[in-house]
Amino acid sequence: MSAIWKRRLGAAGMLVVAAVALEITRREAWLDGDQLGVIAAVASVVAAVAAWKATSRASDTAEAMAAIERDRWHVELTPQLEVHVRRPSVGERATLSIKLMGPPGLERLDAVTIQIRDDDVDRTPRTAGPPTAADVAAHIWGPLNFIPGIDNVPAPGRTTPPFPLEVGRMRPFAMTNTMRPFWWDDDDATRRWRLEVRDQPVRLWIECRLEGRKPWFIYREAKIESPFAPS
Repeated sequence: MSAIWKRRLGAAGMLVVAAVALEITRREAWLDGDQLGVIAAVASVVAAVAAWKATSRASDTAEAMAAIERDRWHVELTPQLEVHVRRPSVGERATLSIKLMGPPGLERLDAVTIQIRDDDVDRTPRTAGPPTAADVAAHIWGPLNFIPGIDNVPAPGRTTPPFPLEVGRMRPFAMTNTMRPFWWDDDDATRRWRLEVRDQPVRLWIECRLEGRKPWFIYREAKIESPFAPS
């Protein structure tokens, strides 16, 4: 239960007690013919209601301001990440490196998870049979994937396991060329796949977590850096 609702329930309890006291006072005053006593009791309940409303408004305002401040700090502490994908020589292997650069006040992240996102082409199956929607969703539509089994990466190589990251520290991950979809089975499929994805960036969805903070979700597009790529 939130602090606001706890305060409201406490104030409501006070009102119930005041109302009961008013009824008792009213009955006793009525029996004694003391009309001033009834008026005084009514006035005390009205004052209690006014105090409850003021307290409720103040509590709501304080909670809203605290939420705004938390959101401001969350934005200001958004991790500053340096991400590179490099292919140092001709071949299939590449390396993704990620480094936490800041901002000031953020010294580490407890858990970072990197996921490869697909391109923005609509590949919804148009006919029955292979590929199914599940086949399309499972395939990595981009130039590179992480290598399953290395760095504890699970198959099919779309997502890294969570890892901690300290400011100024770099974390590398091995990557390799993606394979064409299994339903591309014509003689020209491998060449078409290479041409379709070769010049695409590696699209990344990075989740950053720190205890006591809301998670950050950061999207990046990393162009493959290669010394032998044409200028």
